[in-house]
Amino acid sequence: MRTIIIISIIALAATVGTIVVGMKSFDGVVVENPYDTGLAWDDTQQKKDALGWNVTLQNTLLRTGSNELSIEALDGNGRSLENAEVSVSTSRPSTRAYDKTYPAVKTPAGKFQAFIDLPLFGSWDLRIDVRRDKDRCSFNNRIYAEQKHP
Repeated sequence: MRTIIIISIIALAATVGTIVVGMKSFDGVVVENPYDTGLAWDDTQQKKDALGWNVTLQNTLLRTGSNELSIEALDGNGRSLENAEVSVSTSRPSTRAYDKTYPAVKTPAGKFQAFIDLPLFGSWDLRIDVRRDKDRCSFNNRIYAEQKHP
C-alpha cells in the first residue's frame, strides 16, 4: 500500500512540474484569430490548386546562423514564375520571439535566393509567400537547423 502512495505522489509531482515548466516556456498564443486563419488556409489551398503553382526548397541542409536558401517557383506548366515576388518567413514552433521575414531575389538561373538567419538549432517553420499580380500563395515547410560546428 505504501508503494502505491509513494508512486502516486511522485507521478503527481512530475505532472505538476511539467505543467509549471510548460506554462513558463510557452508564450500562450498559437494563432491570433484561429477561425479566420482556418478560413484563410482553405482559401490558400483552393488558390494553389487553381493556379497550379509549385514551390520547392533546393537546399535543405541548414545550420544555425546565416543560411542561403535557393527556392524554385514554377507555374502550372512547369515554367519559372515570371514577375513574381517571393519572401520567406521563419518562426519557431514554440514561440513567436524569433519570427522574421526576409525578401528573396530572382537569380539569373530563374530561381529565387534568400538569406535567412536561424539563431537556434532545432525545428523551424518556414513560410514562402509568392505573389504575382493579384495572385498570392503561401507554401509551408518544417525545417531543421543543425548546430553549426566551429
